[in-house]
Amino acid sequence: MRIALRILLPGLVAGLLCLAALYHSGVARAWTAGAGSGRPIQLKVWDWWSASANEEYGAYFDALEKVYEQRYPEVDLVYQVVPFGNYVQKLATAMVGSAPPDVFQSSVYWAEGLYQRGMLLPLDSLLASASADTGGLRLGQDAFLPSAWRHNHTPEGAVFGIPQIIDAQCLIWNLDLLEAAARDDEEIRALFVQLPDGSPDYQRLRFDAVRDWEHFRRLAKKLTRYGADGTVEQAGFVINAYGGGAGMFPPWLAANGGAFQDEQGTRALFATPGGAEAIEFMARLYWEDRVCPPFRRQLADAELFEEGKVACMAAGTWSGKDIIRDTLGWKHFAKTAFPPGPSGREQKTLTWGNMLVISRRSPHMEAAWNYLRLACSLEGNLLRLKYLGYNGPRLDLYQTPQWQEAVQARPYLANVPQICLAGDKLRHTEIIATDHQANPVFETLLLRDPEIIAGQGPYPSVAAALEEAAHNVDQVYARYQQQARGWLARRGEGTR
Repeated sequence: MRIALRILLPGLVAGLLCLAALYHSGVARAWTAGAGSGRPIQLKVWDWWSASANEEYGAYFDALEKVYEQRYPEVDLVYQVVPFGNYVQKLATAMVGSAPPDVFQSSVYWAEGLYQRGMLLPLDSLLASASADTGGLRLGQDAFLPSAWRHNHTPEGAVFGIPQIIDAQCLIWNLDLLEAAARDDEEIRALFVQLPDGSPDYQRLRFDAVRDWEHFRRLAKKLTRYGADGTVEQAGFVINAYGGGAGMFPPWLAANGGAFQDEQGTRALFATPGGAEAIEFMARLYWEDRVCPPFRRQLADAELFEEGKVACMAAGTWSGKDIIRDTLGWKHFAKTAFPPGPSGREQKTLTWGNMLVISRRSPHMEAAWNYLRLACSLEGNLLRLKYLGYNGPRLDLYQTPQWQEAVQARPYLANVPQICLAGDKLRHTEIIATDHQANPVFETLLLRDPEIIAGQGPYPSVAAALEEAAHNVDQVYARYQQQARGWLARRGEGTR
C-alpha cells in the first residue's frame, strides 16, 4: 500500500496543482464554479482590464462581483481577461466554440464590425422592457452624455451596446510652467479660472481659455525656452510625427469643423481645405514656430511632459491617473479641448464610449442583461469612480457628491464633463485598417513639410497628399461595406 501511494502521490499532487493553475487562470472556473458554489448559472464576462497590470482593476471587479452576486445569488460571475491585442481573434474563435462569453467590453474599434458579423445581441427589446426603470437604473439614451451614445447603435438606431466609459482626446497643460510664466504675462495669467477676489486659481484653467489657433501658437511660443545653441530646452507643445502626429490630426481636424469619415463608413471626409489647414497648422508649429522638441521615432510625449520639458501635449481624458502614477503624485496639470481653427466655431475634440455588449450566443440573456443594468447604472459608474478614478458616461454621475469630491481632490477633472460634451464622434469604421492607409501620408506631410512647400517633396501639395490618403481609405471602406452586406444578407437582415 505504501509503495502504491508513493507511486500515485506525485501524479496526484501534480494534477491538483495543474487544476489550481487552470482555475486561477479563468480557464477552468466555468467547469468548477457551479459544483462548488451551488449556483446554477456561470456568467462569463470578458475584459482586457487586467488586475495583473493594475491592481485597481482587481478591486473594481471584486466590488462589482460582490454587489451582483448578492442581488442574484443564483449566478456566479466568471471574469476572464483577454489581452486587447488578441481580443477580436479570441472572440471570433469563442463565438463558434462551445463556451462563448456572455458579456464583454467592446471597444469602438470593433463594435460596429462585431454587430455586422452577427456576434452581438440587439438590445432594443431589453431596453423597452426596462423603460419603467427610473433614476440611476435607467439605461436609455436620455441617461447618458450625448457623446457617449454614438458608437453603440447602427445609423438606423438599432442598439447593440450600453456605454461603460466615455473617453476624449484633449490638451493637457503643465500648470507649473504656466504659473511661472503667468507671473509676468497677463495673457497667460488670463488662462486660469478667477477666484472670487479676482486672483487666478492656479489649480484650474478655463475650459475656453485658448480662443483659437493663432492664440494657441502665441501661447506655445511664449512657453518655449531655447538653449544657447538655439535648441528647444522647454517646448511649448509636442508633436511626435511618428504615429503621434498622425493620431493628432483628427482632433485638430474636428476643431476646424471637419470629420474623418461619414456616418455610414462609406467614404473619407478629411481631404478638404479644412483638412489641409489642420495639417499645415501642425507643421507650422514645428517648422516655423519651433515650439516642439525634434522629431524622433523614440520620442515619448508623456515622458517629456512628466519631466517638465513640455508645457502642453495632446493626450486623453483618462491620462490623469497615468501621470500621477508616473510622477509619484504630481497633480498640477489641467485639461482643455482643442481650440477652434479658422474653419471651426467652438472648442472641440473627439469622444468615444466603449461599451458592454451581450453575445448573441449567450445562454444566460437575463443574467447578462442584469449585469449590464448594474455595471452601466449610476451605481456602476460610482464604483468605477471610486476604484479606478474614471469619469463616466452617465449624466447623473456629475451631479453626485462623489464627483464633486473627486474634482476637489483632483482639480484636473474639472473640465472633463465639458470636454466630453464638446466631442464629435470618433471615426468608427475599420480604424486599424484605415490607420495603415492614412497615417504614413500624414506622417510624411509633417516630416517633409519644407520640401513640399519648396515643390521638392513626395507630394505636389498637402491637398494632393490628402486626396491620395482619402482614396486609399475609401478602398478600405468599400471592402468593408461589401463584407457587411454579405453578413447581413446571410442573416436575412438586408443591407444598410
